[in-house]
Amino acid sequence: MEKHVFKTAEFAALCGVKKDTLLHYDHIGLLKPQWVGENGYRYYSARQLPVYDLIAALRRLGTPLGEIRDYLSRRSPQALLELLDEKRQALAQERQRLDRMERLLEDARGKAQQAAQVRPGQIQLEQCPEVWCAVVAAPDFAGAGFQEAVYLLHVRQLLTWAREQGSPSQAPGDILCRESMERGEFLEDYYYCVVPPGTTGWEVRIRPAGTYAVLYHQGSYVSEYDACRRLWEWVHQQGYVVDGDLYEEDLINDFATEDAQSYLLKLSIKVKTR
Repeated sequence: MEKHVFKTAEFAALCGVKKDTLLHYDHIGLLKPQWVGENGYRYYSARQLPVYDLIAALRRLGTPLGEIRDYLSRRSPQALLELLDEKRQALAQERQRLDRMERLLEDARGKAQQAAQVRPGQIQLEQCPEVWCAVVAAPDFAGAGFQEAVYLLHVRQLLTWAREQGSPSQAPGDILCRESMERGEFLEDYYYCVVPPGTTGWEVRIRPAGTYAVLYHQGSYVSEYDACRRLWEWVHQQGYVVDGDLYEEDLINDFATEDAQSYLLKLSIKVKTR
């Protein structure tokens, strides 16, 4: 019999885990005791400590127990390299996922902070940076009016794709083209998600940097159209020239409230002096 042997509870203490963990590993054939005595006691050898450490390291990398068991049965330098390369790739993907989640949280937090600082109904001039927008043409709501279910289904593919590209968008915004507003039409022409500059693989429109007339509108999406018209009229009343499209983005939506009348929408239209 080996000199340095330990009962299950003793070996678990050395490994820093619960006894039940070793019993489970034994049950699934991952780490069996060195031998089982006639009295039914399980005995582990000190030489099994490195094996447990390997299992623990692979578990920290998110490796399933079955995959670890398969690896232990075919351990070799080449198999280790293959496994580590696979885990490195998995970690890179996880970092990307966490980065996307952090951008989503920061974007949502920033909008919530902005919403708390503005006065609904207020129109003002703001300097806005350039923004890249992945877009999809809006369905024709003329006559039928805005239908939220149609909207949600229509933007699903755009939202999924944009998030994969690193977009922090919780929900797409709207674009009303200047040409449409000049015709007196205040329905959205496109839905958009903000994406990193240089993004390819989808139709993109660039919101240029510059001076924008901004209206913070509180109300449902249905009331947005009248608010857009109000902003358009204000720009002309103030003697400015419309110099681009109108962009809508949500500051408060159904992520933060069940009451559609409490939504807070930021409406922005690029302007210049005559």
